[in-house]
Amino acid sequence: MTVVVEEALDRTARTPRGKAALIASVGGQRGYADWTNPDHRLRRLLSEFIGMAGLTFVLSGGAAVLALYGGNGLQRWQIILVLSIISALWLVVAVYFLGDISAHFNPATTLAFALRRDMGWAMAAVYWVVQLTAGVSGSLLARAFFGPAGHLAATPGRPPGSKQCSRRDWCS
Repeated sequence: MTVVVEEALDRTARTPRGKAALIASVGGQRGYADWTNPDHRLRRLLSEFIGMAGLTFVLSGGAAVLALYGGNGLQRWQIILVLSIISALWLVVAVYFLGDISAHFNPATTLAFALRRDMGWAMAAVYWVVQLTAGVSGSLLARAFFGPAGHLAATPGRPPGSKQCSRRDWCS
């Protein structure tokens, strides 16, 4: 009985906390991105560019494919579901491959990291420039693939003379 109690006390005394617990839970140092380490800034910015450009390309390309090749027969919720699944699959792949380097691909998350002081404001500004450039690049790449007919995931305006829609009267 005393051996079991000693083993339980021994295990709790050696339980890692904080960063060590995170590293232990994901299986090693590779699973933890240290934002304060300046050695890999270019690598983190490149991975942020790849992830954000890919996300924008996948969403714009998915919307273009739906607009060009079969989105007409779908209802709005079906289009939203298809685009959500496409973006979720891209994010799973991007986070899996780029997650240990930099895995947020979101300017709002960059702001949160800067407010929490996990990332300096100068680095956050560089991230925002990279994210904006990546978004434009991904969208232009989708336009190069699918042409202007896909509208790059933008909602086209109402034609002149069409009726106004209310919340209850959804126009298609």
